[in-house]
Amino acid sequence: MPNIKADLSSEARGVIRPLHGVNSGPMTKVFTYDARPQFLEAGFPFARLHDVEYPYGSGEFVDIPCIFKDFDADETCPESYNFGLTDEYIRRCIEVGAEPIFRLGVSIEHAPVKRYVYPPKDFNKWARICEHIIRHYNEGWANGYEWNIRYFEIWNEADNCLRGGTNMWLGTPEQFFELYRVSATHLKKCFPRLKIGGCAFTRAESEFMERFFEYLNDRKEEGERVPLDFYSWHLYYSDIEKMVEEADKARRLTDRYGYGDTENIFDEWNYMRDWSDQSDSYVTLKSHVGAAFCGASLCAMQTRTDIDAAAYFEADVVKEWCGIFEVDEMSIGSKKATVKPLKPFYAFKAFNELYKLGYEKRVFCDTENIYACAASDGKRWGMLISNYNGGDMELEIGLSGLPKGAVELRITDEERDFEKLALGNKERLSLTLPIKNNSLVYIGSPC
Repeated sequence: MPNIKADLSSEARGVIRPLHGVNSGPMTKVFTYDARPQFLEAGFPFARLHDVEYPYGSGEFVDIPCIFKDFDADETCPESYNFGLTDEYIRRCIEVGAEPIFRLGVSIEHAPVKRYVYPPKDFNKWARICEHIIRHYNEGWANGYEWNIRYFEIWNEADNCLRGGTNMWLGTPEQFFELYRVSATHLKKCFPRLKIGGCAFTRAESEFMERFFEYLNDRKEEGERVPLDFYSWHLYYSDIEKMVEEADKARRLTDRYGYGDTENIFDEWNYMRDWSDQSDSYVTLKSHVGAAFCGASLCAMQTRTDIDAAAYFEADVVKEWCGIFEVDEMSIGSKKATVKPLKPFYAFKAFNELYKLGYEKRVFCDTENIYACAASDGKRWGMLISNYNGGDMELEIGLSGLPKGAVELRITDEERDFEKLALGNKERLSLTLPIKNNSLVYIGSPC
């Protein structure tokens, strides 16, 4: 019996979801590094706007104190806002089809002196400032745009305060709950069709989140349902099963508190083996092991969770978390610096091939540490396979119901970068595939 088998003519399990998003846009380090060709090649569906240009130019981009520099100014006056560089940053995202997930809040503060991670001194005014920022980008206010940005996320990782964290929130949990309630309620009334949510927590479930949902429920009992269109959370991990478990925790948590219709958004993830030895993981996440990890994660998110959207951290090439690009050529004069793909990039490129096909097909796999996902639109098809820490092996692959047309196989491993092998025209496919430990395989219609 094959280790992997699928009938590509079978009924679809559902749609391939936009799980291959990233954090940061295509032009970084104050527009000097240009990853626009790679963004188009991989089809990243989302660019989450958090820690944008950090630490470079962080006084000018996205964060509320960067856009609205004087909190005592008149929030209804266009002259109170500093949109310039944020406009240009988002424009580059829109140009390459990466829809922004706009984080309303502040960037992380690692410095010993904190400036902006305190609670705003007037929650209602903070909400009105957010309102005008949204009007600028979606309704043309203050010489703005009609970009139809759908997702607005309130704050980032405030829950870390319960574990002594001082980098993202220096108020009490209750202050944060109230900030969320005031802001989400106001913004949803202003923009009922937009997705207002949060709160980019450091994990899917903890005491902080339980208290957050209890607070929301208490308000509901008072007759006010606090909006939560999506619930966003983060995880850095090396065990795929841990991610699957956390995704399930997120869904069970929202269901338990009456938010079963809330989207499950996993908008920061990357490889981390051991937080006590981060340097080792920063090397690994850029390697063929990182490629297999990303491929396994994307397959597992699609086939084993209900995650609605996800965003890998990070696409900014100058940050240590960026495992998908490296600097290629530096800038000279007016020429922008360019980037080139690292091996994990090809996991996203391959998954994008499935995303373009639209519909997931059921795959049967009986081998531990092998992760697979397939898709077809009836005319073309594709399958992504990742061997993540499974050792060198030979995979028996049996596929039927293939749409007519050429078939190619592409391999990414320690020696190869999405290397192509043509397999001819086939309606059935049966092959024995030698596959190395920590490798990535795409089989299907030509990319």
